[in-house]
Amino acid sequence: MTHIFVPAASARPAPDFACHILIADGLLLCRGEQFLHGGEVVIAGLISSSHYLGELDGRPCGVHQLSQPVDVPGCEWRSLRSLLVSVEEPLFALAGRATQVVNWDSEHRFCGRCGCATEQHPSDRARVCPSCHFTVYPRISPCVIMLVTRGDECLLARHTHHRHAMYTALAGFIEPGENAEQALAREVREEVGLEVGEARYIGSQSWPFPGQLMLGYLAEWAGGDLAPDREEIAEAAWFHYSDLPEIPPQQTLSGQLIRKFAELAARRARC
Repeated sequence: MTHIFVPAASARPAPDFACHILIADGLLLCRGEQFLHGGEVVIAGLISSSHYLGELDGRPCGVHQLSQPVDVPGCEWRSLRSLLVSVEEPLFALAGRATQVVNWDSEHRFCGRCGCATEQHPSDRARVCPSCHFTVYPRISPCVIMLVTRGDECLLARHTHHRHAMYTALAGFIEPGENAEQALAREVREEVGLEVGEARYIGSQSWPFPGQLMLGYLAEWAGGDLAPDREEIAEAAWFHYSDLPEIPPQQTLSGQLIRKFAELAARRARC
């Protein structure tokens, strides 16, 4: 089934929700892999906040944050990450949006400038301090994720925080004052000691862990020898496109970059 999700541009009131998402302690209430519910599972007494998210296939969707998880027959509380490879991309994006909105709302109940309790903005998705008028909108952190390539090989790394043997592309946050390409070159240099040349933009992905916008590139190796920093990168190596290790799933931008490179390299080999 093809799902079309149209996100709300603001926090203005919406019609009664046809689809409800329930979140408590960072977990989503799911019936199997289904996290969208009708009104029968909305537990009004435990709702601490509700937010309009947009429309899915023309039906208004909302998220409710509960003060605590509760037992619902036939349902279980699941992490957002557990849904990554089991639901379609538009649905995962909707779940990620819901999680990020309730996290933002709960983390900014008090003003970071003067400490007063904040209030919901009357029309925008924002929280406003009634004392000093400081306004906080939901924020995302821009990141670069880059697959360094060298002919028919690509550089894959295993991160120190990964508990399994999966290899992936390099990634890092864009620092103040940098553009994406400068951040890319700096992160590659810091993490594995290599220099890169031309970088080709491939695509982007919202990554709600906890709230990033990933900008994906294929970047050509320009020099240097591998020297993993051992703090973020446990090990790194060059892999031929036809002999790749375990890589992230297609649903991730890292997985898409690696598969894109392998596809292009195989096409060149056939020519």
